[in-house]
Amino acid sequence: MKICHIINSLNRGGAETHLLDLCKEQISNGLNVEVISIGQDKVNIFSVEKELSNLNIKIHRLNGPRMFNPISYIKLKNLIKDKNFDIVHSHQPRSDYMIFLLKRIFKKSLSFKWIVSIHGKYNTYLDESLMNKVKLIFFKYLYKAWENADELIVISKEVEDWIRKLNSNLKPVVVNYWISSKNVTKNLSNDRVTFGFLGRLNKNKGIEDLIDSLNLVDIDFNCIVGGIGSKEYLKYLNSKILEKKQKNFKFLGYVEDQENFFNSIDVFIFPSYSEGLGLVLLEALSYKKLCIARNNPPMNQFVSSDNGYLFNNTEDLKSQIELAFKEFNIESIYSKKIKNIEMILKKYDVKVLYPMIEKVYRS
Repeated sequence: MKICHIINSLNRGGAETHLLDLCKEQISNGLNVEVISIGQDKVNIFSVEKELSNLNIKIHRLNGPRMFNPISYIKLKNLIKDKNFDIVHSHQPRSDYMIFLLKRIFKKSLSFKWIVSIHGKYNTYLDESLMNKVKLIFFKYLYKAWENADELIVISKEVEDWIRKLNSNLKPVVVNYWISSKNVTKNLSNDRVTFGFLGRLNKNKGIEDLIDSLNLVDIDFNCIVGGIGSKEYLKYLNSKILEKKQKNFKFLGYVEDQENFFNSIDVFIFPSYSEGLGLVLLEALSYKKLCIARNNPPMNQFVSSDNGYLFNNTEDLKSQIELAFKEFNIESIYSKKIKNIEMILKKYDVKVLYPMIEKVYRS
């Protein structure tokens, strides 16, 4: 079976990380896999290109200005036709819409099974800028375009519910991202706990609530914040930190080495308001980190009081941070939560979830 994955770029994010994991499994199962990137990678963000190349996967780059370049469509059409792929699997909105248009225009000369993976609730993360208002118009057309796909895969029940509200004609298959357990040891922090946050720095991620809560706690802590955001927003976040707490916070910017990041923290805090899945939360669990997450789906699908801590508002977050600080060095509580994390990891293991994608491919 010849498979072509199409994605906007290879800069590491949830979709790109999952694509890499999916390609690894497909290669190990003897499938012929190639990847098309419709745009260029950003130079200041880690790319998964090297990892894909190490798997001997052929990478094609259109290198045009994304989806509004006729030359990119011609290149994409010729690649798909010349390679005679059995399956074309698109992974992000621009890629989805390009395949939709090619199928519509060249339906007699292009015959392949089209699978779409939907990696989030795309229109829920946009602010009120003019460009994003244009994107919202585009999404209305995209929701209809998805009806033409042979199969839709979504990364969580939360995304499935979102899609069904947008277009009741769509019938997606839920396949969560899989996560692999890492061999890690507990950091011995004594009386100081290091909290960590990793993700894009914007209002939706709840980073302001994290800072407000840590301003209020009466404990000795470190907080490591990884991720990028606008200069203006970073300046605003720093202004929210009380002067006496400034020394407790460290902003890392973009984090390339996630293993080093997770090994340097004790407790991961994920205060995001809305996620399609929240891959970084799963990554934290894979490193067997106690997690504090907002009590919203899908975060509460993975985190509970059995293996971590859930909160509903800023005051609640403060209480859960203090509770995690208290319980971290109580070995009986810590060990029990870690064992429950390991049960979650078994549920979302690749051996459980990859066959579900394989079934979609062969249906």
